[in-house]
Amino acid sequence: MFKNSVRLLCANFDKVWKLLVYHILSIGVCVALLAIFYNYYIDAGSLAYEESNLSSFFATGTLYGSSIANGLTAVADFVIIFFREIFTNVGIGIYFVIITFIIFPLLINQGKYVTCEMMYGYMSSCTKQSFTGTYLKSLKAFGYSALKVLYSLPFNAIIVLSMWGLTRINNQVFDYIMPFVFVIVPALLMAFKETFTGGWAPAKVVYNQNVFKSFSIGMRAVLRRGARVFSTAFIIFLLAIVLSIVLGLYSIIIILPLISPLLHIFEMVMFFSSQGMRFYVDSDTILSPKKLEEVDKIEDAKYIL
Repeated sequence: MFKNSVRLLCANFDKVWKLLVYHILSIGVCVALLAIFYNYYIDAGSLAYEESNLSSFFATGTLYGSSIANGLTAVADFVIIFFREIFTNVGIGIYFVIITFIIFPLLINQGKYVTCEMMYGYMSSCTKQSFTGTYLKSLKAFGYSALKVLYSLPFNAIIVLSMWGLTRINNQVFDYIMPFVFVIVPALLMAFKETFTGGWAPAKVVYNQNVFKSFSIGMRAVLRRGARVFSTAFIIFLLAIVLSIVLGLYSIIIILPLISPLLHIFEMVMFFSSQGMRFYVDSDTILSPKKLEEVDKIEDAKYIL
C-alpha cells in the first residue's frame, strides 16, 4: 500500500500544489478571523516566547539527546504559557479555541474530502478533475467534515497529552532517549488514529452514503487489513517525524505539504484494495486486488453485493 500510494502521489503531483494552496488559503481565513484580537494574541505570544525560551527549539536539528529534549520542553512551555495568557480574558480565549481547533480542522477535512474525490476519478477511470469544481461539488460533504472534527478530538487530545507528559519527565538519562521516544510514541498514536478514521472519507466518496453509513463501511474496509493499515500509517508518520527532527524545524515546510496528500492517497489505496476494486496506479498500470470473496471471513459474506 505504501509503494502504490507513493506511485500515485508521483503520478498526481499537481494535487500536492493544489492542496497546498488550499491549506494556505485556509490558514489565511483563520488568521483573518483571529486578527480581530491581533494585539492581544501577539502580546501573549511574545510573553510566552520569552518565558519559555522557545529560541532553543530553533537550534535543534539533529538527533542529539538533550538538545531535542530541551527544544520540545520549550515548545510545551510556550503553549501552556500562551493559553494561560489568552484565557485571562475567557471570551477571547474561547474564540481562539473555536477558530483554531474547530474552524481550521473543518476546512482541512473538507480539503481532504476533495482530494479523495479527485483521486477516485483518477484511480477508477484515469481522469483528472479541477480542485475548484470538485470543491464546490463536495460542499454536500460538509456534515462529514464537521463530524470528523468532533470524532477526532479525543484522539488529538491523547496525542497532545502524551507529548506534554513526555516533556514533563525531568531525568538526565531520559533526555538522551527522548528523541527515540518522541519519534515512536506520536507515530504509534497517529497511526492508531488513522486506523479508526482512514476509511471514512473514501467510503463517503465511493458509495455516496450518509455520514454514519459511510463510517461503518469505512471501518469494515480498514479492519479487513487492519494490521497492514496500521503498520503502513506508522511508517508514514515515522518517516515524517524522523525527517523533521534530523533536517530541522524548517524542513516541516517541505514535509507537511507532501505528507498530507500522501495520507489521503494512502486511504484511497487502502479502501480500493480492501474492497477488491481495480484501480489505476499510473496511466499505464492497472492493479487488480483480491476480490472481497477472497479476503472476507464467512461471517462477512452478507456484506458482499
